[in-house]
Order: sequence, then C-alpha cells, then structure tokens
Amino acid sequence: MLIHVQKYLPLALSFVFFLVTLYINSLVQVIADRHSPNQLPPLPDIGHKILPYWTYFPINNYILFIIFISVIVRYIFQSNIRLIVFRRWFFIQGLMFCMRSISIYITALSIPLPGCNTTALGSPEVEAFYIMITVHSTCGDVMFSGHTVTITICALCWTNYSKGEEYLPFIWLYKKCFHHGQSEAIQQSNLDKKKKCLPQWFFYPKLDAAGDPLTLYFTSYLIWLYSIIGYVLIIATRFHYSVDVFIGFLLTYFTWKSYQFYTKTLFERRLIIISRFFIWFEGLERDTSVIFRRNERQQLGVPVSLLIGLNSNQQQPYQQRQPNDKSKEVYILVPGDERDNESLTI
Repeated sequence: MLIHVQKYLPLALSFVFFLVTLYINSLVQVIADRHSPNQLPPLPDIGHKILPYWTYFPINNYILFIIFISVIVRYIFQSNIRLIVFRRWFFIQGLMFCMRSISIYITALSIPLPGCNTTALGSPEVEAFYIMITVHSTCGDVMFSGHTVTITICALCWTNYSKGEEYLPFIWLYKKCFHHGQSEAIQQSNLDKKKKCLPQWFFYPKLDAAGDPLTLYFTSYLIWLYSIIGYVLIIATRFHYSVDVFIGFLLTYFTWKSYQFYTKTLFERRLIIISRFFIWFEGLERDTSVIFRRNERQQLGVPVSLLIGLNSNQQQPYQQRQPNDKSKEVYILVPGDERDNESLTI
C-alpha cells in the first residue's frame, strides 16, 4: 500500500502545484484587467493586418479543449509512461502559469479585441475561481497568451512521448476485420507488406540513443498543424497580439526542452539539494546503481530516457576490477526502453 502511495505522490504534488498556480494566474488576470488601459486603441500588429478579423473568438476555447482532451485520451491507457507524462505536464504548465502571472502584471497593454467587456466584476479572490472554470473572462491579460502555452505543451507531449502506440488499436481492429482466423505469422506478414507501401516515418519516429523520439512522424505532423491553426485563430480573432502568441510559444518550448534536458542529467548533480528533490520527483531515487567509473574515486551518472527513466529491473551491479584481472566486466545500462543492456569490458 505504501509503495502505491509513493508512486502516485509526485503526480499528486504536481497536480496540486498546477491548481495553485492556475488560481494565482486567474487572480492576477483579474487584477491586471482592472489596471489595463481600456481607453487606448489596440497597438499596431502585423498579424492583425494580414489576417481577416474573425468575430467568433470562443473558437479558441474549443481548440484548446480538443487538444487538451486528446492528450489525456492518448496517454491515460498507456500504463508505462502515463504517470511521467501527466506529472511533467502539470508541473511545466504550473511553471508557465507563474511566468504568465508576472508578465501580465508588470506591464499592461491595450486590449486587442474590439468591444471586449470583462465579466469578472466581483471580488478578485472570488472571480479567480470563476475564471478557472471559464465561467467569467477578462480582457486585459494579453502578454503572453495562456492558450498558446497550453496548446504548445499538449503538442510537445505528443512529440516527445509518442512513438506510434496510438496505431495499436487500429492495427488490432484491422486484424480482426480483415484477417480473422489467420495465424499470427500470416497476419504479421500481411501487416508488414502494408507498412512497406508507406514510408517508415508515416508510422513511427526515429529514436535517439536513449530510445526517445528524435523525429516527427505522421501523427506529430497532424498535431503541430492543428496547433499552428490554433495560433492563427488566436491572432485572427484578436484574442491576443501576434507577439503574445510568439513569446508564449518560445517560452513554453524552451522551458519544456530545458526541463527535459535537466531530468536527463540529474545524476550528474545529485549532490545538490534541488537535484535530489527532482530525482525523487522523477522516481529515480532507486536507480543510483546505474553508474560507470571515470577513475578510481569518481563515479558519474548516465543520461536517462525521457519516457521511462532507468529500468531498475535491468540494472547490473558495478563489479570492482582487480589488478591484472581481465575477466571482470563493467555492465552499463543503455538508457531507454528501446535498448537492451550492453556490456563493455574494461
């Protein structure tokens, strides 16, 4: 029972952090909206000049809702990485809420949406809850776009963690409908012939040395095309300035990539307190035996997979080499779920 609690505790902590920062962001939205220069005309914007004005701005909420639900449906049934995906998703979304709360408060820009009227007229502390559940809305929180942040994080979840597993239900359905009664070998042979008709990138991305997706594939292209359409609609509906979308995308992308790189190199800084916290947060505290020796007194951790971290079931102990003994081997785990253990003789 205690093991199950410890397993879900980082996810629970991440979700609480997400809710707290969401409330803070909503509270600052109300405050910033009441200090925005409503009497000033919209700022000059190239995106607003190029794109025709689309008056139905609620479309942005629908775009956001669809991609948000798609990530949940995509990973909720994939038991090997769903905790990792949701834990990092909520955590990075919370970080972006913190950045956005500061950004919309310190500088007030004129409202880009013509005729926008805020519905958050009550106490800021109470209105923040209505904003969280999208019952009320504000107008003056423009720099940077929160919709862009969430859309980008959802797209990055697909790009960084999906390796084509979403095709498995369709493959299973295809076998049931068109190859019912055939042997497993014949079904696999027919499926391989179908795959050869399409380029490899259509089904699966290339993987890096850690077994994580390195390139885009068909589903990823669709997700990013959908995201770009969402960015364009945010600008076309005058929901935000073009720079709000641009800065929101850049901040989210580089924050996401920085955190992924940081988690891959946690063991190199495991003596630092904050690194120890993230080693626990990422569920890597039991994987410290995966090391290699640089010299007699120094040991260094190896990069870990973004998908599943280090597989403790496959770890091999480091064997101390005796003088003039060439029979001993040092086993090094090649991180990532697409690699088997490899042994190097030193």
